[in-house]
Amino acid sequence: MELIIDLGIIFVIASIFGLIIRQLGLPLIIAYIMAGVLLGDNALKIVTDRQIIENLSTLGIVLMLFIVGLELDWKKARDFARSATVIGIGQIIITGIVGYFIANYFGFSSRLALYTSLTLTFSSTVIVIKLLSDKRDLNSLYGRISLGVLLIQDIVAILALILLQTTHSEFDYAYSLALAVIKLGALCIMLYFSQKIVQKIFKSMAESSELLLISSIGWAFLIALISYQLNFGLEIGAFLAGIFLATLPYRLEITAKIKSIRDFFVTLFFVTLGLNFSLDFESFNFSHASALIVFVILGQTIITMIIMGFLGFRKRTSFQTALALSQVSEFSFIIISLGLLKGDLSQPEASLLMFVGIATIIISTILIENTDAIYYHIGKYLKIFEKKSGTLQNDSINIPSDFSNHIVIFGADHIGKRILASLFRQKQKILVVDFNPAVIKELQENEIPAVYGDMGDPEFIVALGLERCQLVISTTHDFYDNMRLVKKINFINRNCKIYVLANNPEEAIEFYRAGVERVVLPSNLTGDMISELIGKSSHYQRFNIQKHIKELKIQSKKIIAK
Repeated sequence: MELIIDLGIIFVIASIFGLIIRQLGLPLIIAYIMAGVLLGDNALKIVTDRQIIENLSTLGIVLMLFIVGLELDWKKARDFARSATVIGIGQIIITGIVGYFIANYFGFSSRLALYTSLTLTFSSTVIVIKLLSDKRDLNSLYGRISLGVLLIQDIVAILALILLQTTHSEFDYAYSLALAVIKLGALCIMLYFSQKIVQKIFKSMAESSELLLISSIGWAFLIALISYQLNFGLEIGAFLAGIFLATLPYRLEITAKIKSIRDFFVTLFFVTLGLNFSLDFESFNFSHASALIVFVILGQTIITMIIMGFLGFRKRTSFQTALALSQVSEFSFIIISLGLLKGDLSQPEASLLMFVGIATIIISTILIENTDAIYYHIGKYLKIFEKKSGTLQNDSINIPSDFSNHIVIFGADHIGKRILASLFRQKQKILVVDFNPAVIKELQENEIPAVYGDMGDPEFIVALGLERCQLVISTTHDFYDNMRLVKKINFINRNCKIYVLANNPEEAIEFYRAGVERVVLPSNLTGDMISELIGKSSHYQRFNIQKHIKELKIQSKKIIAK
């Protein structure tokens, strides 16, 4: 009964904070953490079954990473595996070394400096995936790179935890590390060879949607528990379980059914972060804490951008990725707890690191939510992080000089595909610009003029030859990028018509004032379409669902039937 009372209190307080935070335009994650702090040891001390709630919150992490694995297209991920590995390893080494020396500078002991370095080195998989999913950016270039870097970090963090739990001899360290690598390889091989059997089992399960849901969750926890027994943690196992089900034709149905369950438990995870936070104000050093927070938010961002710049990534991709990784990981809290348990950290030392971790999560959450707005204001100053001869800088923009009176489409996924099909039927000259390399590759394979590029980059916009086009259509929802594009086109080509999407009526009004020919609100468009469908169906005949499903499957496999 106490657990039910605790859960009731948690969700009531979280709802109240959520309403306030939402009115302030801030991410809901902050509300959940604040609710936990209020209910924890530093305030009301209401929650009693804390251990059970922590265990429940772990379920949310397992389900979240399982869904990420389900949604991951491994063929696309392989294209960025090398870059993600270099960025991940490079960031870990540099951040770890710099963090250690900063801690030494503050007079920390070697033991505390080591734990400080490990705490600050890793980024939060849960936070980043949650925010990128909400922003629908997981399939963007920076989203895929961030996911790859996080996976590398998680593996290294698990290896670090294994080493921290071993005795202090070189033989034990080497043996533990080699054994961990062998175990991880064995787990992946086992999953690979069992893939066909699992697919056959799930094919029979798919006849019942309820059974499909239960069996999917069962599979996720089975592999997660195997991973846990191998000392890799539940998270890695859940992610791998999702990856090896990603080829199923009904993965979207599985994802849709699990998401609502996941959100319940993930909320508990963020509340638990706040519950575990305790602070002794008498012995707390705010100057040290502030410096470490600045290092994580600003220093780690700069380190990641420098590494990505050397690899040839454009400044915006580097900035988005770096900002996404600028917080402390959930593994960092496990490292802190292990230090307390072993007696390597005192309670005040652990509280300092815990405070830094929660503060970076809150600040980073706000920054990630406003990444585009921040870049809009500071992008021009980030040129120093861009390598002119980099691998991704050589994306060719081959636009013939006689290519005029053409139509430029920004964004060729979902809405853009339908627009492309319509324009091809009209035999229009088209140039497609997209920020997703996979989309560009697919378009070029279909002999459609397409270039990979960032519409937020002024120099790239100039290179597109917009002064010669007759119409520009933007299917992206980013207000700042669209507004910058509108202003640039109005400056170089006043005769060009511009169509953009807006998220709300206020943005639509701003676009019209800036000189846009037509602004579309997707919500209004959907309402108009449904109204039209109802009007056409005078007898309200049953819609042919199976036929529509077949059409959707064809659309998902082919971009355009030329």
